[in-house]
Amino acid sequence: MGDRFWKMLGVAGLTLALTTPAQAAWRFIPADSEITAHVAGQGQRGPMERTYHVSDLAGTINDEGYFEMPLRLEQTDLLDKQGSLGGLLSGLSSDSAMVTLSTQVNPAWLSNLQPGEATTRNVTLTASGNHFERSEQLPLTLERLNQQYYHLTLAEPISVDTRQLMQLDNAQTVMSLLGYRSLNDSIPIKLNARLIKQ
Repeated sequence: MGDRFWKMLGVAGLTLALTTPAQAAWRFIPADSEITAHVAGQGQRGPMERTYHVSDLAGTINDEGYFEMPLRLEQTDLLDKQGSLGGLLSGLSSDSAMVTLSTQVNPAWLSNLQPGEATTRNVTLTASGNHFERSEQLPLTLERLNQQYYHLTLAEPISVDTRQLMQLDNAQTVMSLLGYRSLNDSIPIKLNARLIKQ
């Protein structure tokens, strides 16, 4: 009877482990994590070039290595830097993500690093929105700063296809409000983030 009880308890524990959602093993520190985009194109009075930031990144990597990061309009500096346009742009903002970045990493890439060590790995990053999905392979550099903190960057800048970008909800409206009539074919993107081990 005792053996049967322990076997049943073991099966129940295994079932619970298999059905419990994976917990975040690492998370981004919003205050130390941002994306930088250099946007160039044609405005009403000729060529335009500006640099924009997406701050307060709130991504997570769970214990199975699944990485997810929603990006919202409120995280950009568009609302702060555009003066009188802020009110118009804020009307387009919402709690829902404009785009969500996701990928799969090997948790061992992080956990096996010793403090002071770094590694560069290729991952397939997917950017998805309501009417948009694009996947691209890119190199991520992971550096372990100490027992608890990591630094994550793109090993080289990536370029976003503006034709795909303009399929995002409100993208054409936002670009128009910012003064762009058209964009160059691509937008260089840089990522600089700090992670903490949970």
